[in-house]
Parts: sequence; structure tokens; C-alpha cells
Amino acid sequence: MTQAATLGVTWGDPCAAFTYSGVPWHLFAELDRMSRLAGRADANQSRLTDVLRGAVDVRRSLRDRRPRRNALWRYLPANIERLSHRFNRLAERLPDHDAVLQFGVAGIPSGAPMIAHVEIPVEAAISTPVFARSYGYDKFSDRLIAEAIAGERAFLRACSIVWTNSAWTASLLESEDCPKSKIRWYPPGCGVADPGEIDRNWNQLSVLFIGKDWERKGGPQLLKAFRQVRAVVPGARLTIVGATPKVDEAGISVLGYLDKGRPDHAAALDAAIRQATVFCLPSVWESTGIVYMEAAMYGLPVVMLAGQGREELFSADGVSVIEDQSPDRLAAALFDLAADPERMRTKGAAGRSHVLAHYTWPTVASRVAGFIDEAVGQRRSAF
Repeated sequence: MTQAATLGVTWGDPCAAFTYSGVPWHLFAELDRMSRLAGRADANQSRLTDVLRGAVDVRRSLRDRRPRRNALWRYLPANIERLSHRFNRLAERLPDHDAVLQFGVAGIPSGAPMIAHVEIPVEAAISTPVFARSYGYDKFSDRLIAEAIAGERAFLRACSIVWTNSAWTASLLESEDCPKSKIRWYPPGCGVADPGEIDRNWNQLSVLFIGKDWERKGGPQLLKAFRQVRAVVPGARLTIVGATPKVDEAGISVLGYLDKGRPDHAAALDAAIRQATVFCLPSVWESTGIVYMEAAMYGLPVVMLAGQGREELFSADGVSVIEDQSPDRLAAALFDLAADPERMRTKGAAGRSHVLAHYTWPTVASRVAGFIDEAVGQRRSAF
């Protein structure tokens, strides 16, 4: 039987490496290599008149002094209907396809089964303060929230299959009345190519932090923990990438934001990861944590907080999981690794093996291709 070809759709530019953290960019490229991709399309078929319909969050735009989208706008039933009409008109000009693989809630395509990737249901996004503040889901009226939840539930009912990142997010989808029979979960793939095995000085405790949101990612707590560690291990180092805290202390390097698209920045990031011996990101919110996969791919042992089920996605032999952001707990985890360089090495090797076995893009794309075939098969058997 001929393999089903899918149209890759995102809310935003499907060819941009930053859309949905690069997940569609990697996945669509891999499906294309498998001859499973019919084409790509942007579900965001916005019009200037959408501004009058509430597409812009006025409160956040005034606060940030630049236009900010209304995070709930595309979930509202009237707008899903509007976006569906626009997308289906666009689809008439797109390549023929057997299915639609869509990232994010938007319009509902007609004429082909849809596999939708939903990272987290909107009700959970709104009710989780740290997520709501970071992504603009806070401070909406109860009426608008109720409409958005109803719209998303209608969208989920229209899907043939709903793909999400973890068992934890799958349980959230079930709570939104999405039938368990429709839900499939598997994490997205690691965002870096295999660098091969790397020789390191495991006798040196060199901690690496990568994250733009210093507060949410647990940067202040890690800084306090590192100070405890350095008081006992004078040669310990901490490298901070992404965030730019005002820190000027011995043993601490702040590299700030590094754009992988720039060769000099990419080289600096690669060097920072190669020189590290521990990756520590005590973030209170990560729906999956692709950055943990990337660190593990480089052979680094990982220190993370438990939460959102992400610890279940990684080999217990490759990660140190702590229950909260307490600097004392973080310091204890780092002391434990620093005291046994061989354990650091073996944990890094175990994490790397796990990522290579489960989270490369060929593996993930093969899973998703299975979801596509399943959806197409269901549609065909119904006729």
C-alpha cells in the first residue's frame, strides 16, 4: 500500500527554525527525507480586521510597548470557524495530501484527517501560574476563558489523532474530554546532531545552565547552590548561557544569548557544552525539556527538578532528579557528582545512550508517520 503523504502545518512560519522551538522544522525535514511530506503551510492566515476582533492583547501590548497577540484568540469558537474557512481556501492551492499534521490549535481542515500536536491544553495553561505568566495566558475574563476551553474541546473532537509530549500531558487532554483512544504521546526529538563521544576532564566540576528565563528556569537558586559548592570545591565553574544575570564572581561566566544560526555563536555554545561536566537546569516548568536531551546527547549528566512528568522521559541512570528548587538540595546534588568523577562520566554515558536510542529525529518521525498512517487508515475504513 502506498504510504500516506501529509501536509505539515504550523501556527507560524513552518520553514522557520524557531517556530514551536524548531520541532516542526526538524520533523518536517525528516518526513520529507522519508518521502512522507506533501508540503508545508502556515495556519496563521491573519487579516488586519482580526485586530478589531481582539487578536491583539491590548494590556500586554501597552505594558511591553509592542504588539502582543491575544493568546486565547485562536481558541475561540468563532475564530476557529473563521480560520478553518481561510485555511481550506488556502488548501485548494496546496499540494495534494492524505492527511494534515498540525502544530497548535487553529482552523480545522476539511477533506483530510488531522493529526494535531497539542503541547498543553489551554485550561491547564491558564491554571498554571508560571506558564500563564510566561506565555500570556493570565488575566483573562472568566467568560473568555470558558469560550476558549469550549473552542479547544471542539477542535480536539475534530481531530483523528491528538499527539502530545508525555503521559502527563496526555492525562491533561483526557481531562478535557478528549477520548483516550485518540491520544498518542511521544516526546519530540533532540534538537542537535550527534556530536560523537567527547573527552572531558571529569575531575573538574563545570556546571552548565542554558535558559533565557533566568527566574523561571531556577537560575537564582542554582547561583546560591553554586556558591555553596565553590566554597568547598574552589575550582568549580558555572557557565550561564541564554540569561544575562548581573553576576561578576570568580568561577562564573555569563555568555548570554547565543544564536545557533550564527556560526560564531554556535561555536561558542558547542565549546561551552564540551567544556562542561554537569548540566543543571532546575526549571519549575518544562513540558518536555528538549534542552535536557541536547545536554544528554553531548554526554553530560543532568540535574533537573521533578515536574510535568519530564523526569519519566529520561533514563534514571542519566539524570539526578530533585523535588524542589532548594539551593541546599541543588548543592547536595552537585556535591554528589563532584565527589565521584567516574559516576559523572557513567551517568553522562547512560543519558547519551538513552537519547540516541529514543529521541533522534528519525526515531520520532517514524513514530509520527505511524500516527499519520493510522489516521488515514481510520478515514478509509469509515467509507
